[in-house]
Amino acid sequence: MKNLAFIRLLHRQGIEQSLLPEPLSFTSVLTFHDAVELFLIVTAEHLGAVVKDRDPFIKRFFEGLHPSNFPGGVELQGQYGIKRLNDLRNGFKHTAGFPGTNVIADVKADTAHFFLENTPRIFGFAFDDIDLAEVVQHAQTRARLNTAAQLHSKGSLLEAMGTLAIAFEELMSEQVDDEHAPRRRSAYSFGERMPAFPLTEGQVRAVLYQPDHASRRGTPVRGAESLTREYMRTRDVTRALQEGMRLIALGVDFHEYQRFTRLTPAVEYHGDSTTPSFSAERGYAPNQEEFDFCRQFVITVALRLAEINARAVPPSWR
Repeated sequence: MKNLAFIRLLHRQGIEQSLLPEPLSFTSVLTFHDAVELFLIVTAEHLGAVVKDRDPFIKRFFEGLHPSNFPGGVELQGQYGIKRLNDLRNGFKHTAGFPGTNVIADVKADTAHFFLENTPRIFGFAFDDIDLAEVVQHAQTRARLNTAAQLHSKGSLLEAMGTLAIAFEELMSEQVDDEHAPRRRSAYSFGERMPAFPLTEGQVRAVLYQPDHASRRGTPVRGAESLTREYMRTRDVTRALQEGMRLIALGVDFHEYQRFTRLTPAVEYHGDSTTPSFSAERGYAPNQEEFDFCRQFVITVALRLAEINARAVPPSWR
């Protein structure tokens, strides 16, 4: 499953590359081909087949794994589409034959068809059922993702979605509160964290309203109320801007984040308890697609942050 998860991740990377403008989109051809070749290698290992390395690509796998040549083999689908991909890859890699936008769109469709048709034939489940959580490096996040899946399978929807919300918050907190960064703040913190439980509007008004203070002479009528509202609005805007800047700087899709927050429940900790409680509106009942979206969102964020951390270069004196 870990090998298949990497192949699916590679396929997703190819799709993302194909959406870039030329010439950046050209590399998607190489990525699609690598994903298909790895899939065929894993298939051969899974079936216990021995393929001939010296044979041409198509003959090596599509004929080498065919039931007529290998007992217990499989008749792979999509041969002509993968042959087009292989020819395009060889022309691009060995003779600098740059692919065009229309050709890339064709091989993207051919690759998707190949995976969708052959994964259930060989492994007994759909390509979309390959769990990308297997390639998440962060052990705690991976455990949260597995726990959420187990809770969801048991019908505990609120707890499952709440577990995903905790997983996302842990990822963001670890990235922002970097113990190795100066003053323990990373480049993505954008200032100190806003308090988790800020003063209420009534408490702020009580602090500002001092009727016996001499400086109140000449102040506007109901000035404390006006200043309170102004402060509250400024605080709310600052919180939203800080949160948005952190997400954008880390490369998290803000529109997907907004949907994620609408779908997941609020997480609260009471007193010194480390056990979270979840709350949502009445009638809260996320469907399968919404759960899958939220789980995939956490996986995507985890992989994105792993990529950022892998590229980080610490100062030379550390």
